[in-house]
Amino acid sequence: GFFRYEREYLENSDSYPLHPVHLPLSDETFMAARPAFGIHGVFDDSLPDAWGRRLLVEKAGLRKTHYAPVHLLNALGGSGLGALLYSSRDETPDIVDGSIDFSEIHAALKEAQRFETAVDPGELRFLLSGGTSAGGARPKVLVRHKEAAWIAKFPSVYDVDPQTNVLLEAAGLELGKRAGLIIPDFKVCRVWNRPVLLVRRFDVVPMGRRALLSFRSLLAVDDFPDFISYADLAEIVRRVSADPRIDVDLLFKQMVVNVCLFNTDDHLQNFSMAHKKAGWRLSPVYDLVPNVWREEQLLKINGKHTGITLEDLLSESREFGLSRKRALNLTEEVLDGMAGWERLFSEIPGEAAEGIRRRIRKRLGVFRGCL
Repeated sequence: GFFRYEREYLENSDSYPLHPVHLPLSDETFMAARPAFGIHGVFDDSLPDAWGRRLLVEKAGLRKTHYAPVHLLNALGGSGLGALLYSSRDETPDIVDGSIDFSEIHAALKEAQRFETAVDPGELRFLLSGGTSAGGARPKVLVRHKEAAWIAKFPSVYDVDPQTNVLLEAAGLELGKRAGLIIPDFKVCRVWNRPVLLVRRFDVVPMGRRALLSFRSLLAVDDFPDFISYADLAEIVRRVSADPRIDVDLLFKQMVVNVCLFNTDDHLQNFSMAHKKAGWRLSPVYDLVPNVWREEQLLKINGKHTGITLEDLLSESREFGLSRKRALNLTEEVLDGMAGWERLFSEIPGEAAEGIRRRIRKRLGVFRGCL
């Protein structure tokens, strides 16, 4: 695929590169860094993953021959996450809210359960209204609540315990906040006696939408490359961030938090940069979920995916452009912020939750003992 900026955009003083590495402001034509995908990564970022893509196909009535990204983007129109809007015609589409009212969330949860399990789920009025833009593989829907935009994350019908995943993510976000990470507002509500996690959308701002770029797009790689490390993320942050000193600190702390909490689903789409007035900045943290099944990090740390030690974390300081002393201070801030973690986890039911508690307890104990 190819992309070219319109002259009008290049002449606008408020314009910025849609991708700071691969799409600089220029009148040249750019070929996609991953040609097999047909589009540039920044546009692929607009598309939802498995859950939302299934709903988008259902809502637009797309035939199997029209599942290509260009068809999906046209179906998405102005309802996607982030600042980009799409149209096959020479006109600017309107921003579509694409969310349901919070009062409709009970019906949306029922529809989500049917959609996960039924070959013919029947009418999906609320799910098709608010679920076609949301990323990730698990059921979710966009919600408008108290004049704010949220993502509502549902338990899956395939969860061993419908309480566990949602409550673990809420606990992970709370501990991330206590450790000094930038975390969007979130809250847990109960729907049909099941927990639902509401996470405030950080792409929606008073003046419209904020542009987002995943690190998959920034690094121009496939979904789950086994050779990418946190050091690679740090390098791109140092290269494109408008405030690399703060953002590198935050990324280092996020790496430590992920290891401490066994958040092993640390793939590149779970890290983003958001465009602000001053330029690109590391986005708030999302999808911070202790993994009850897997201990292996997807991103390498000191050349390793598993068995990460405190020394492995501190050894990454040079790759992050940090002194070892600074890395140690950041690690201590994370561990201090997690001091009351067991109280947060104590009310999460299920054997799986008890298993992750044991692993976190052991890892934090070892790390603290090494300081």
